[in-house]
Amino acid sequence: MSYLEGVEGVEGVEGVEGVEGVEGVEGVGAFARSPVSSLIAHREGIVGYWVTPVNPPAWNSAPLDPADPNSGSMRGPLERWDPRIRRFVFEFELLSSLYFVFEAPQVGGVAQPRATLYSMQQTNGGVSSSTPPTGSWTSFVTMIRPDEPKLLRQLDFLNGYADLRADRAREIVAQMSPQYAFWNSVVPIYPDRHRYTLELIGMVLRLAKYAEMQFKNALCVRRPDEYSPQIQPILQTPPHGSMPSGHSTEAHAVARVLSRLILNATGTTVASRLLLHQQLMRQAARIAINRTVAGLHYPVDSMAGQALGLAVGDYFVARAKGGGMVDFWTFDGTAYPGDQDFTGGEIYDVAQDDRIFPVAGYLAKGNAQFSVDAAPKLKWLWDLAAREWA
Repeated sequence: MSYLEGVEGVEGVEGVEGVEGVEGVEGVGAFARSPVSSLIAHREGIVGYWVTPVNPPAWNSAPLDPADPNSGSMRGPLERWDPRIRRFVFEFELLSSLYFVFEAPQVGGVAQPRATLYSMQQTNGGVSSSTPPTGSWTSFVTMIRPDEPKLLRQLDFLNGYADLRADRAREIVAQMSPQYAFWNSVVPIYPDRHRYTLELIGMVLRLAKYAEMQFKNALCVRRPDEYSPQIQPILQTPPHGSMPSGHSTEAHAVARVLSRLILNATGTTVASRLLLHQQLMRQAARIAINRTVAGLHYPVDSMAGQALGLAVGDYFVARAKGGGMVDFWTFDGTAYPGDQDFTGGEIYDVAQDDRIFPVAGYLAKGNAQFSVDAAPKLKWLWDLAAREWA
């Protein structure tokens, strides 16, 4: 997703894509609308005798040096590409170090579907070498499917939350697509001033989407309305699995990354930094809860999404900032109590900026952290985004 996509709902950016509303460039958008035949005739009328170019024009002489695409130079190839094209470079860099595994071991004679996202820990070669990297795959996030009785008990929450539908219907509809307007309500993000921040958010959303869809497909948890005709969602139920909640995963990943990006780049007081962080995390939780209000997700889906979103956010930040240490997490749906709701504070303490480990044991951290390697191209984008908040 480029920084231009999905921001039409933010006040003041309705005309960004075509740039017709920018003073002095009203005709730029007309190029795509010009009839081909008129351009053919126009060229024939003005082109004259053909002159073979000898050198690039001075205004287009910035080097496109394939030997050094990660120098951070504002005149390098990444800067000159359209964000919609750059995203493929960033995606490849992120996904090339991830691997997904599904298994269904027998526990007490019953299959217990579980899935794990792995990260490659390089030991040789890679980014700074001309040889392909070697290394080992390290568990990053494991998720275990809840059993049917727990899911059936969770339906009681959906029935209770249905009372809030009239109050939250407008919110729920507005949050169907990426929630740029909502993040903008907490953090003053302006397309003209924060173009790289918006582009970075787009990359966070894409990484979260890739991760969540793998787990949804592997765990194959039925949607609530497949268990009871009384659920009656107010939106059409998406045709993919229920766990983890995509809205919860993406909202918590964005909140995590935004807080790291902005709070590390500003010199605000401890109290104001905490308030901003708190509001981002509360907003992510409300977006997730609204999907339960709408009749689309169980609370356990939102909890699993929060766990995955925070993990994805930490992974993204570590790779974008030049490498670092990341924790391994397990979310065990079989240990999740059927009568456990989701409010956003069960497994995460905003004040301490750290995970909470519930007594029921459905969230666990590995004994040791593992290192992730730098993503130099993504770091180029991170550094430019951070500069927008300096």
